[in-house]
Amino acid sequence: MPGLIVFRRRWSVGSDDLVVPGAFLCTMHMIWTIVLVIILFLVEYDRSVQCVLLLWGLVVGYLVILVLSMAIEICVCAVAMRGSILDTGKRASMQYILYLRLTVMLIEAGWLSAGVAWLVKYYIDCPIDKAKETVLGMVIFNWCVLLSVLITVWCTYDTAGRSWVKMKQYQRSMRESESKFQYKRSGSTRNWRQRKVLRAYQDSWHNRCRFLFCCSTANDRNRNSFADIARLLSDFFRDLDVVPSDVVVGLVLLRKFQKIEQKAIVEQRKNDTYEFLSGVAVTPRTQFLSLHEDGSDLELFQTVIHYAHFAVRAYGWPIYVLTESMGMCHLCTGLRCCCCIPCRKPINGADPEIVEDNCCQCNYAALHKLTDYGDIEVIYATYHVDIGQTPFFVAVDYDRKKIVISIRGTLSMKDILTDLNAEGETLPLDPPREDWLGHKGMVQAAQYILEKIEEKKLVERAREHKPDRGTMEFEIVIVGHSLGAGTASILGILMRQQYPTLQCYCYSPPGGLLSAPAVDYTKEFTVSVVVGKDVVPRIGLHQMETLRTDLINAIKRSVDSKWKTITCSVMCCGCSQPTSAMELSSGERDVSEYMRSKENARHMGIHPSDSTIALTSHQPLFPPGRIVHIVRHHPTSGQQALNKKDPVYQALWASNTDFDEVLISPVMIQDHMPDRVLDALNKVRDHFDHQGLLKNDPVYTIEDDMD
Repeated sequence: MPGLIVFRRRWSVGSDDLVVPGAFLCTMHMIWTIVLVIILFLVEYDRSVQCVLLLWGLVVGYLVILVLSMAIEICVCAVAMRGSILDTGKRASMQYILYLRLTVMLIEAGWLSAGVAWLVKYYIDCPIDKAKETVLGMVIFNWCVLLSVLITVWCTYDTAGRSWVKMKQYQRSMRESESKFQYKRSGSTRNWRQRKVLRAYQDSWHNRCRFLFCCSTANDRNRNSFADIARLLSDFFRDLDVVPSDVVVGLVLLRKFQKIEQKAIVEQRKNDTYEFLSGVAVTPRTQFLSLHEDGSDLELFQTVIHYAHFAVRAYGWPIYVLTESMGMCHLCTGLRCCCCIPCRKPINGADPEIVEDNCCQCNYAALHKLTDYGDIEVIYATYHVDIGQTPFFVAVDYDRKKIVISIRGTLSMKDILTDLNAEGETLPLDPPREDWLGHKGMVQAAQYILEKIEEKKLVERAREHKPDRGTMEFEIVIVGHSLGAGTASILGILMRQQYPTLQCYCYSPPGGLLSAPAVDYTKEFTVSVVVGKDVVPRIGLHQMETLRTDLINAIKRSVDSKWKTITCSVMCCGCSQPTSAMELSSGERDVSEYMRSKENARHMGIHPSDSTIALTSHQPLFPPGRIVHIVRHHPTSGQQALNKKDPVYQALWASNTDFDEVLISPVMIQDHMPDRVLDALNKVRDHFDHQGLLKNDPVYTIEDDMD
């Protein structure tokens, strides 16, 4: 950070990122130097033979090139390790070293081409053993090395890099100009350059989306989605002079700062925070779910666990095979041959309508396993997926007298595009409510499902399926996980006007889902479940903008070089772990000062390193309904647990605004997985006898989850 400027173009790599590439090339060249020196001195060359003389010259010449390359690569590594991440002045000579390295690389390519010519003309007939085999290996291997370098350069190519450099040069000249008249006169030019860079970045992201999803159907909806996503991504990244490795370092540093901040809050004298569990502050006001036999929340929690099975089964056979020990064997018993129509046997006396399943209906075979959890019958299931169109199924739950609509979460690249289309859009209600906003991609998915439900009359079909069993009186429940959870919540809002008794259960819903007025409405009928430090309920455009600011602030306060920070995060040996903010940054001697500066940076809405840049800002959106947060802690020696090595899982009521900050943790992705959610819910039920250990009781010493 910032990006390297070479050939008057910005690249997606920093000057301090070249330590590893330089060390790798230097190692490879050192090995070949040793090999060629051995061959040069151990093999006897008869220079009177032309092919042998040419071979000897080829080896000596390439040795000289290797020595020059190693010298330059050592310089690259030495310069790349200078200074901290933002201290680019000590690495200013890097571009000139790279120019020199490119020159030597071109000479090397020419010499290897000469080696190819020698091999074509003399390899078979030249009377010298060992040396020519070594040259063959040298030519092949080093051409592969050069190819890998070219691929690396291509990966770091920034299509908008030249426009970005021109804009920065112009901004710098305007700041240095002392003439106010000249500044005003050049305003149109400045805006033109900024628009040009913005357009270049937007086009680059648009091309990346089209390349990644080249197999998608080319329709207007998909093209509009690509354009929306490209604009969002370009707005988010265009003003940040960061490279991918900066993000990695920022996450490492931010995790340390978050730990320091939590520790400081707990150790404050006049503070009622006992401890942080999965990033949640435990205070006397913390409300844990009452899950004892006479507890008021026990029935609700059992219902949450029950419908979690519906959310997991919506994923079809991939999750079933991964989560069940004998999943593949059990799945095979339910497959239905598509090649032989008479072999298809009805299940439970009637065939449900299955749309776009695979040839052997593997997804439905996994879905049918829902019957293991009660008297449940699937009426309709569709596995059609597209941008803004999500698979779902409709089932009748006779035990609980419900019609269940379960929506699948993210499982395909098209689902990812639906997730990325994250701008706020007004919910399509009648009458309209302008302040009720939702995640655009999930609003589209909810509208798609609602249209299918109305088109195929799925609710009516479910109620008329077995009226003798009372299905006409069954109420509607909508469930989903991740993308499915967000879509379920919005679908619940759209259907609630027609079905006022409708209920929603959302598992790991996205954080940037609904505006505050819509969230307040969903609390009447929606319960959401979040596990641990799950990153998805903490991610929305507003939260990502907050994370962007925090990452840059963390990088600013780093005094170590990038390579040292990353190495210490991977290999703790020889790296001192910081215990205070002062150890992380000599400029931040007080944790409270760091916390104040962080809040100031968030509210100012400007780039922490360049006050002339106004960062993008979006309205905050929140996860829906009442939120049950599953937290975990490792009991101390004085506490009892079912297994001392296993954490104790507990459930508490959380606020929708508790998830406005991304918590960096190794389990932030694992906690989002649907099987982990179901497993955590079951562990809470198994461990509810330990609920009293934490409930508003400062006597106990609680350790946060070790993640």
